[in-house]
Amino acid sequence: MKTNLNILVLFFFCQICLSQTGTRKLLHGQVMNDSIKVENVIVFNVNSKTGKVIRFDGSFEINARERDTLIFSSLSFKSLKLVLTEKQLEESPLVVKLDIFYNQLKEVVIDKNKSHPVSGNTQKIVDKQYFDDQQSSPKNDFVYDGTTNEVNFVRLYKDVIRVLKKKNPKKSDFTTEVNFTEVAMQRIKYSFYTNTLKLKDEEIKLFLVYCENDSKAKSVMKTKSDFELMDFMIEKNKEFKDLKHS
Repeated sequence: MKTNLNILVLFFFCQICLSQTGTRKLLHGQVMNDSIKVENVIVFNVNSKTGKVIRFDGSFEINARERDTLIFSSLSFKSLKLVLTEKQLEESPLVVKLDIFYNQLKEVVIDKNKSHPVSGNTQKIVDKQYFDDQQSSPKNDFVYDGTTNEVNFVRLYKDVIRVLKKKNPKKSDFTTEVNFTEVAMQRIKYSFYTNTLKLKDEEIKLFLVYCENDSKAKSVMKTKSDFELMDFMIEKNKEFKDLKHS
């Protein structure tokens, strides 16, 4: 009787453990944006410590379960953190909308027939002093300028591309090669990028592009040692930080 009771307790204990851990299933997703094509995006599952490169059509597949946190990082879009719910796991595909870093101003067309030239003494207008207020401020607080966590990502992106062009003058495309990126995401945990390298979510994809275009990347990704791969990224991160703080 005592043995049966012990077996019963052990059975319930296993059930509780299984219910807490759960089983991850393949989640099909689709990243979208209303304005531009979705590309150069990566997605990390923080809990399972795995990552994927999202396809050029915006689709992706990743193992996940309820309460897992997905992190989306891109060159063109703001990073997104998504904590999965049971309802989202049941969706097929799960649609994820990303916001672009900044919107280009729409083209302004001036009709010369409706314009009213200024007559009289125009110097008075030039000399007139204007005072900043909420209505007339030249700065629009509602337009995103690319700044994230005190780092202007748009400027950082341009700086990185400029450096890559200087190192590889004959190359024009620095973002489509993903071999190193795929290897790094599969073998290196998300926490390494955020805790060790101190990268923001929106910087991870750009950093991997920076590593990808180093001549040493192809040889490093073939090594079976994760430590060698991490050492390479630690060294590249020093250069990346110099760009960020310049």
